[in-house]
Amino acid sequence: MADPRHGYKDLIHSHEIELDGLLKQGVYKPVFLYHVLLFNVLPLIGLVLPSGKGGQYARKGVFALCIAIAIQAFRNQRTLIGGNGYMLGLMTAWWLIWNATLFMFSDLEHDFKRIERKPVDLQLQDRAQNEKYDTFVWQSYPKKLGHRLDWSAGLLFNLRGPEWNWRGPHLGPLPRSVHTQLHPGFSCAKFKAQDDATYISGKERLQAAFRTFLKYYLVLDLLKVFMMRDPYFLGIASVNSPPPFPFSYLTIHPFLVHFYRLFLSAFGVFAALEFVTALSPIFFLGLALAFPNAARKLTAAPLGAPWVYADTFGPFLEPICDHGLAGCWGRWWHQLFRFGFTATAHWILSFLPVKLSSNSQVRRVTFTVVAFSVSGFVHACGSFTQFTETKPASGPFLFFSLQSVGILGEQLFKRSIYPMLPLAHTPRWLRRTANLVFVFCWLFYSGIFVADDFARGGLWLMEPVPFSLLRGLGIGSQDHGWWCWTEPWFRYWSDGTYWGSGIRVI
Repeated sequence: MADPRHGYKDLIHSHEIELDGLLKQGVYKPVFLYHVLLFNVLPLIGLVLPSGKGGQYARKGVFALCIAIAIQAFRNQRTLIGGNGYMLGLMTAWWLIWNATLFMFSDLEHDFKRIERKPVDLQLQDRAQNEKYDTFVWQSYPKKLGHRLDWSAGLLFNLRGPEWNWRGPHLGPLPRSVHTQLHPGFSCAKFKAQDDATYISGKERLQAAFRTFLKYYLVLDLLKVFMMRDPYFLGIASVNSPPPFPFSYLTIHPFLVHFYRLFLSAFGVFAALEFVTALSPIFFLGLALAFPNAARKLTAAPLGAPWVYADTFGPFLEPICDHGLAGCWGRWWHQLFRFGFTATAHWILSFLPVKLSSNSQVRRVTFTVVAFSVSGFVHACGSFTQFTETKPASGPFLFFSLQSVGILGEQLFKRSIYPMLPLAHTPRWLRRTANLVFVFCWLFYSGIFVADDFARGGLWLMEPVPFSLLRGLGIGSQDHGWWCWTEPWFRYWSDGTYWGSGIRVI
């Protein structure tokens, strides 16, 4: 391991040398571009195949191949991109959960419907930048191959489902003009209507996305400067090591050092998610607004509709103060993986007797425990595929498992214990303050499990921005310039065999 005094770039280079050595020794295998392509194309092929004439068996075969490829990735493959290989494990684990949702936990032809736009008149297409010229319908599994490919790709590469019938309530209600067109053929309580005037226009949504992108670009640059000066975030110092100046003054009490590092870790994840998810409206909404006819020919999905691009995070204080830890995770934090988690819980409940699976308390406990256990599994897989020493079970998995314990304990107290106490007339502000204090304390003491593992595994060695204003000015690092992506992302690799040769993802 490199000495931090020799520079940040030397540390990164030492990891490259270490991984190259492990690859040459055969301890690990590289990730090739064809692996990435195969893992994305295989499930798409399975979704496009109709269930009739043996298609359902072909889908199960595709899913089995995806499992085999994922096991190979977990056991043998390693890469540096994405925080010392963290994203390799996390995305592979999530891809397994999502493929299981689509191929095993659901009935593709009957369970999924997408909101698609139908032009009132083809002559109006050059005026179709305004969605009032469109009608919207629910589209089930299409019969035509081209339409089926578009529909299946939209389902496979979708996380939050804003235009699908599994659209979550956290995304907000649909505009009234859209809802009234869909409601006659599909009644669902969660699709509540909202006046169109309360929705911002596509242009305003795109401008907001650009502001979010630029804001968190600068935030990530600043956080990176802080982290690269602290050996803790570089994975080469213990949790008890003092932070750099001026935060070295926090060493007067371990609580302050702990809070400082936990805050940077949590805010780093938050900023990265805001930064990355802002790219979706910038790219897709920007395409639809700039080239409306091309967007219509590309897909039947309403790319130009601003209600498709909801905020990644909900309001911060209100859900936490009103609902405690459950509000923090269920109403404020991002819900990118929500449907996959709930589908897994539904599948598990299907094995229970009807009387038991229909019990509200059983369902509440099952959904909570399963959601956080699966989330712990996904994040633990990210920790596992980092080629440095990590603790997946006692780190990320324990952290997320503890969140279910905290939520269930909180609900037990509020439902069973609190009514028995002489606190029936407690002021609302005091109850909200108690919720806020509980959430802070729970996350403060449980967060160290995942934060330490992030740092230990080298997650924060990831370079989030290509161009750094601060480092270009010499702030925070003397061995960095304006351009941060100095190392190649891909390189040719060959072990002398056909399958062991190709473009390697570094």
